[in-house]
Amino acid sequence: MNISKRDTKLLLILFGIVGFILCYFWLYLSYTEDNENLLFDIEDAQYKFQQFRTLERDLAVQGDALETFQSFILDAQAEYPADVRAEDLIMYAVELRDNVGIDTGGITFIQPVHIMEVRGLIDGTYDFAERDAYRTGFNMNVGLTYQQLKNLVNYVYNESSQTSINSISLSYNSTNGLLYGNVVINKNFLTPHDVDYVPAPIPEMSMGLPNPFGVVTPVVTTRPPRPQPQPEPNMGENNEENI
Repeated sequence: MNISKRDTKLLLILFGIVGFILCYFWLYLSYTEDNENLLFDIEDAQYKFQQFRTLERDLAVQGDALETFQSFILDAQAEYPADVRAEDLIMYAVELRDNVGIDTGGITFIQPVHIMEVRGLIDGTYDFAERDAYRTGFNMNVGLTYQQLKNLVNYVYNESSQTSINSISLSYNSTNGLLYGNVVINKNFLTPHDVDYVPAPIPEMSMGLPNPFGVVTPVVTTRPPRPQPQPEPNMGENNEENI
């Protein structure tokens, strides 16, 4: 079969057109697919970016809330002493007497009792540490009026959250109109390992004057020597001589 030159040129042109179309579609489809993938990556990146921006804002809010909760927990822990000893209970009884005006009598101390284990924060960190909660207190004999009784209850519960009234047992004295009995006060404390015990402040007490007699100055005097006893005369010898 003989093909003329004209047909050969037409075939070459046709093959060229077909090849061009194939190359065009191949490149176009490949570019379109890459473009679609790129658009998908851009949309995904934008979505993640928005998520990160939202997380960043939430993290700032949560960080402020976390610091607020940390400060609240540390402040609550700071209200509880590391230990409560006999001198602390005595000074609290003196504090009640001075601020409420009650007459206090004898005081009986209550031994510390373990209540529970709690998880407390370590100051300056977000780490927790085990703490032991204890309860102690004292039984105090009192004499007071009804108004002083109300003042006592208000003072105990308004001044500190680690102090409470366990029980009150009083009887009315019709002679002077006072209430006599005893009040049991509870004191709670935590025993953290990183907080030192701080004793209750005890005011200085005056021990009197160096010279209780004022301006009188003692004078040292010299006593005269005591007279020596003289020997008694022998009465028997004198009688013999007289005879």
